[in-house]
Amino acid sequence: MKTKQLSAVRARDWAVARNVFLIVVCGALLIAAGQVASARAMTLEECVALALENNPDIRKQQVNMELALEGVSEQKALNFGKLDVIAGYTRYNLPRTLAPLTPGSIFGDPAGVPTTEDLFAAGVVYEVTLFTGFARTRAVEISALEKEMAGAAYKLSREQLIYNVRALYVNILSLQAQERAQHTYVEALERLAADVAREVRLGSKARVDQLKAETDLANGRSRLTQLVGNIAILKSSLATLLNVDPLPELEDIAPRTGELVPLDTDYQDRLGNLERLRAARLAVEKNAKAAEKSEGALYPRVVFNSSYGQNFGPNDDSNLNSGDWEKQEVWQAGLNLRWSIFDFGSTRSRVRKARLLEQQSRYELRKTELELKRSLQEAVTKVNLAVADYDSARQELAMTRETESVEQVRYDKGAADINDLLYAKARHQLARSRFVSAGYNYHAARFYLEYLLEQGENR
Repeated sequence: MKTKQLSAVRARDWAVARNVFLIVVCGALLIAAGQVASARAMTLEECVALALENNPDIRKQQVNMELALEGVSEQKALNFGKLDVIAGYTRYNLPRTLAPLTPGSIFGDPAGVPTTEDLFAAGVVYEVTLFTGFARTRAVEISALEKEMAGAAYKLSREQLIYNVRALYVNILSLQAQERAQHTYVEALERLAADVAREVRLGSKARVDQLKAETDLANGRSRLTQLVGNIAILKSSLATLLNVDPLPELEDIAPRTGELVPLDTDYQDRLGNLERLRAARLAVEKNAKAAEKSEGALYPRVVFNSSYGQNFGPNDDSNLNSGDWEKQEVWQAGLNLRWSIFDFGSTRSRVRKARLLEQQSRYELRKTELELKRSLQEAVTKVNLAVADYDSARQELAMTRETESVEQVRYDKGAADINDLLYAKARHQLARSRFVSAGYNYHAARFYLEYLLEQGENR
């Protein structure tokens, strides 16, 4: 019996230990998986999505859209006038009647007319403008145009942010690639400088060769320091756009495997669909409506107003019913017309000013159209130049790699001096940096073209 109990206890302890072990292992795996996930580099599209979600400027543009929408509601509501509740109390030094009286009502019962020195009043007043020379109609139309302009500005702000994020992203990757290449170059120079220094000590090389190697090494280190500083600056700018701190590591863009093909179109047929031109057209239309609104001051203004209320208060001492509270119903309705026929040219000046602003916006529309045409031509040219530069850099890299290998063999055999070897290494390093930059410059040129065509979110 005791043996069976001992076996049962051991089995239970083993089961508990096994469960604890499994829990610990699972916990460790989850922690490791979390660390791997947190350490995963961010892709370009993830950066763009994060910027669109967190960037304060985009949030500001969203608020502007809401403000424009409220502006439309406000202008429409003004067409219905306003209803006010009023109340008041007035203390007079002499008795007052509760309401204006006609001679007939006075002669009918002179002693019964309520009079008071403490007059209370309460009621409602409604007023609405019936005609303003179509100024109210134009105000509603202007607010609707402002809402559309706010939507266009929001769209353009998103495109601008997407382009800025992508441009910074590829520039950072370009500099990081150049930094890695420069670091390799510096390490090669360090090995070369060490070999030359050893050979100088052995007497097989001159002291001047060592000085030249050390000079190139110092220049290479300086260039490496500059690259590190520029990367830090660009990362800070990208972190600001993403509204994050610190900036995660960035995932490299896969290099292009196929041959780059230049563009054979200038995209001028897409100008009419761009939000930039649409926003400029909306500005022209808005200023035209503003000019028409200002002309409304040349017409008469018709206002309808009405009121209903009660005047009440205690009869004064001179009244037969002294101290008794009396009340009187008071209401009225009327139409008022006001027409400014002469204001020394102030209205005319406002109209001319509005028309000049309309004309100015038309010139701005034309300028925007010309700038877009120029920018598109420039963007297409940049893409084609980037393609040509990429092909040239690839060929140069292959040739300088072979040249460096040849010069290294010649130097090792004593058939070339240190100048030839250092020059070959420097040329190969420059070719490598140029090749890396050319690849990322092509991406940047394509991003700029997509930004002008407003295709950043549809990419």
